[in-house]
Amino acid sequence: MNLFDNYEVLVFDLDGLLIDSLDKLSSSLVGAVSKFASSHQVEVFEDYDRKNPGLSRFKKVDYFTNTILNEKEFNPKLVLDEFDLLSLQARLSSPITPFLLKLYQRYSDKKWILLTNCDNNQLLSVADKFNLKDIFKDNLIGTPPSKSIRANKIKSENYDKKILSISDSESDCEVAKENGFDFLFIEEFSRGNLDWKVTNYYAIASLGDLLDNSMSAQLIK
Repeated sequence: MNLFDNYEVLVFDLDGLLIDSLDKLSSSLVGAVSKFASSHQVEVFEDYDRKNPGLSRFKKVDYFTNTILNEKEFNPKLVLDEFDLLSLQARLSSPITPFLLKLYQRYSDKKWILLTNCDNNQLLSVADKFNLKDIFKDNLIGTPPSKSIRANKIKSENYDKKILSISDSESDCEVAKENGFDFLFIEEFSRGNLDWKVTNYYAIASLGDLLDNSMSAQLIK
């Protein structure tokens, strides 16, 4: 039996799961920050960004503003607006996993939801590029508000269903656990999970492995 067979609702992440975009997005965020920071401040931010791959752009820019830059008058929206311009091209130029459509064809009886940190203003452009609306229909959910708020709404709208969250990041695993979702970590496009503090989640190397019923996800305890 495939892991997906146990669930009625599948909640997918975008970056680092469906598209191989993490490195490009990281470069985009560092590039946005560099317009408002010294070379030393950029180095400090790069180190922070590298160590916290799953955090949202809002939390990272908040850290830059309040901890690295430490200027109360600085408007973080300047960085966020710059990042929005750079991140759209980063996503549009990233490759998509070849297994998504095949998985959907096999499990189209499930409710498919895309929950992503991608800004709502660019999500439709990204969805058009990769034909995501054919799979997720009207369940394309970006930010703001935060993933945590969005996940809580998904929980309330599907309170009587078993939900599996699929992603590459520890922060998404934490959000899943907060809302009673099971969680599946996919390693393929991720930056690894060696330092994760959370436990009791599933892990598998690639989305493609879910097409092989002989492959089983490992339970990380």
